[in-house]
Amino acid sequence: MTIKSFCMRFGTLVLCAIFMASCISISFRKKPEQENPEQQAEEEVQQEEGVQQTLKVGLYLDEGCRGNGPFQWARLLANSPQIELTLLNGKGIRDGRLSEIQLLLCPGGGGARQIGAMRPEGYMNVKKFVEEGGMYLGICAGSYNAMNRAGRFGFLPYDYIQGAGKLADLEVDFNEEGAKMLGIKPGKRVVRYNGGNIMKATDPIDKGQSQVLSVFNSSVSGYGKVSLNFLGTPSVVYGTYGKGKVLVSSFHPESYESTHDIALGYIYALSGIRPVPKYPTKNKKPVRVGFMSLACVGPLPTYEMLEMDKDPSLDVDIFSLHEINTGNLRHYDVIIMPDGDEGSYKRMFEKDFYKGQIDDFLKRGGRILASGNGGTYLPKHKNIRILPVDDSFVKYAK
Repeated sequence: MTIKSFCMRFGTLVLCAIFMASCISISFRKKPEQENPEQQAEEEVQQEEGVQQTLKVGLYLDEGCRGNGPFQWARLLANSPQIELTLLNGKGIRDGRLSEIQLLLCPGGGGARQIGAMRPEGYMNVKKFVEEGGMYLGICAGSYNAMNRAGRFGFLPYDYIQGAGKLADLEVDFNEEGAKMLGIKPGKRVVRYNGGNIMKATDPIDKGQSQVLSVFNSSVSGYGKVSLNFLGTPSVVYGTYGKGKVLVSSFHPESYESTHDIALGYIYALSGIRPVPKYPTKNKKPVRVGFMSLACVGPLPTYEMLEMDKDPSLDVDIFSLHEINTGNLRHYDVIIMPDGDEGSYKRMFEKDFYKGQIDDFLKRGGRILASGNGGTYLPKHKNIRILPVDDSFVKYAK
């Protein structure tokens, strides 16, 4: 091969290489082709759903709120980054604090006493709050209060038959639409029931509409010897009232970990925001604390429980009389008896069984921390410490 022909071939190769490089460069700089509009819209929706949102929830805690439920709701919501939790009493509702929240949750207890603690001004504030676009979630007593009856809020076209006065595990059945709204699977679930309302339809109301999300698939005997057959009656109902949304539940999904998806699904059905609780990590051998919910009234005991819950050295369990009956005291190192309704504590200590359970706990070396009325009926004992109402249990429980 002559030098001339070699140079010609080499030059051709160089030109080809330059051309190919320029094509590659152009292809990288070239704008992508227009995406399918439907696909682009779907991706935008997914991006919007991925944005972290916060829901402002007010948990009502005052007269008419009792048992483990209010504390369980507080724990679920306070540990969810998606929730900004406010604890409200009747005075707060009267004083206009509903303007600080988007969703009002009224838990279990006594419905008439809840509305009574709000007084007429608070009652009207709640109705206005929902009618103007607020959300209302009523559990058991809170469900009674949403019914279409004199003295109740009248959010839904349902009246009630007084529920059975017994604690029981009952089966409910979520329909397809109800399960979709809550983001759970349709079908049968076992839930905790404790005297919730048995709903019966009334004439439609002017300001809203409703739909049944689940029905009872089993029933329990009522007060005294009266048998109540409420098979097929609504157990969860969703509706609108004015510009607002309402959801009520006759049972307690907050009580069992196995039904927390239902509890959190209620929030999702109303707001479109799904809470995802993230609980604090505990030490390998934390102090086992039993926090008594029997007589608690108002936000203060709940604040105390939540503060203890944050401490990695304390493992807090919420208990009441039912848990004493099932022997839970033997699992605790410390019992907390906060200030609350004196009558509830008095009735407890009038029964020899409960007095005996407390005595046995102390004999095993257990400690009791009490404040206010929580210490009124306790015996004198070296392992019992009575604190001022405004003092913190956390530092003494460790």
